[in-house]
Amino acid sequence: MTLRTALQWVGYGVFAYFILMQAYILTLNMISAWALRRDHHLNRFGRVTEMLSSRTTPPVTIVIPAFNEEVGIVDAVRSMSLLKYPRFEIVVVNDGSKDGTLQALIDAFRLEKVALPYRPDIETKPVRGLYRGRGAVDITVIDKENGGRADALNAGLNAARYPYVLCTDADVIFEGDALMRAMARVVEDRERTVAVGGNIRPINESEVALGHLIEATVPRRLIPRMQVLEYVRTFLGVRPAWSAINGLPLISGAFGVWRRSIAVAVGGFTPGHFGEDMDMTMKFHRHCRAQGIPNRIMYEPTAVAWTEVPETRRVLRRQRIRWHRGLIQVVREFLPLAFRPRYGVLGMVTWPAIVAFEFLAPIVEFIGWIVIPVAWAIGWLAWEPFLWLLVLAFGMGLLNSLVSLLLDEAHGYFDSKRDTARLLVMAAIENLGFRQLTVWWRIRAMLGGEATKTWGNMERQGFATKTATAPPAPPASSASRP
Repeated sequence: MTLRTALQWVGYGVFAYFILMQAYILTLNMISAWALRRDHHLNRFGRVTEMLSSRTTPPVTIVIPAFNEEVGIVDAVRSMSLLKYPRFEIVVVNDGSKDGTLQALIDAFRLEKVALPYRPDIETKPVRGLYRGRGAVDITVIDKENGGRADALNAGLNAARYPYVLCTDADVIFEGDALMRAMARVVEDRERTVAVGGNIRPINESEVALGHLIEATVPRRLIPRMQVLEYVRTFLGVRPAWSAINGLPLISGAFGVWRRSIAVAVGGFTPGHFGEDMDMTMKFHRHCRAQGIPNRIMYEPTAVAWTEVPETRRVLRRQRIRWHRGLIQVVREFLPLAFRPRYGVLGMVTWPAIVAFEFLAPIVEFIGWIVIPVAWAIGWLAWEPFLWLLVLAFGMGLLNSLVSLLLDEAHGYFDSKRDTARLLVMAAIENLGFRQLTVWWRIRAMLGGEATKTWGNMERQGFATKTATAPPAPPASSASRP
């Protein structure tokens, strides 16, 4: 085979790969559209609010890991204490903070050091003390030596009194009925539902007051706006499909409800892991299948939590390198699950697709950056078929973004013409530099690029800069959501 023939095959192979990948994403979008429409009709006749008065509603422990969160931790706890749910407790894990995080909690909630039973079911860094509040908020605070987010979550799992544990972060704002809607998935099938993930949405430039979202808006700045589009594609275009066929590979670390008994059985979150949320999801799948435990790992799009996403390219680069390093670790650990019928849809469909279209995608695209321009420049790649393939690949990508935006319309968060226009513009221009940047960062992750396992990577701006003086409004209506 000549060099010219080889370059041609590689060039056309890259195009074929991306057309196949976009067809795969479009298929997931169609399944998601069906699943969202089905759930919308079921929710119209369901009575989720009856869970508030039902004695059979399972209680939940909310675990909040905290490291140097002195400024916002009290507001975060107060906001979560107002969730609409009949019975829950809040466990804050102070992971060796060097600021006044612990003292802020002691002062705000009248905490006292107590000798509560602490079950070290999962090994963690040493616990220095446990505190209980004397006020209206059912709160326990664990003070421990620094061990990272996963280690802090494991300490929270140890202290949890209830059978289901919501793991989240101190900088997340929940809609009032978010926990109730997530736990509705458990109530409808308590025997099989072992974990539920919620819908994460970026809150940058939105109006926030006293821990409540007042008005959502699409950011003006391009970097957070690009992430809004990415989150819509992920949480509405893809995850409803995987959930519908019981092949969900990831529950977001910002909003994940886990059955405590299984979380303990799999050893909790893996300390030092770059992608502890995906690792935990896959451990749940593997454990349940290996032990013959009936299981569903579900996603609930109407259970919404809002979080801040990176504002600058530097912070976004660190985040994406970390995420892909986490994916590399998970693929290395769970690759044997691929094409194994005993693991059901996850083994036969989801995991091979994740490896093919998530893990390998930056490698294939990076090769395309080199081979295709070279082959075209020296005349070894016919310009007419090259142009048509380019239009087809990018056109299908744009179509997938537009389908996801249409699915998002049912949620009613971005109703203004200005927000719609911003998202449409972002869908059209994201392939003109933004996508290439994220691919390069993922390549750097494979080459050992910068990443850290420590706390404090995000350099968030915080919600205080967005706080309004008006009294908090009720959470956005969910009547029109799927």
